[in-house]
Amino acid sequence: MTTRREKSKPQKPQMNKQLEAANTEQEQEPKVNQRQEKLANFLIDVAKYVLTGVVITSLFNDVSNKTILYVTGLFIVVISLTIGLILTNKRKDK
Repeated sequence: MTTRREKSKPQKPQMNKQLEAANTEQEQEPKVNQRQEKLANFLIDVAKYVLTGVVITSLFNDVSNKTILYVTGLFIVVISLTIGLILTNKRKDK
């Protein structure tokens, strides 16, 4: 015979196997290096701001040598964007 206490005990919910497998996969994922992620985001932001600055400067100011401005700005944008994207690709995909 079962007592009243045993009947009123809350039963633990049964998790299905897929949910358990997903939980174990999440626990096994390596943690992302936060400094690397922040640096990648920073470099991508630098690329956006330099590109914006070059465009705005060339529109509003009468720059005598626009080619130097464009080449230097484009060089900085390409370098910072490339390094930022390389750093973000080093993270493992989910």
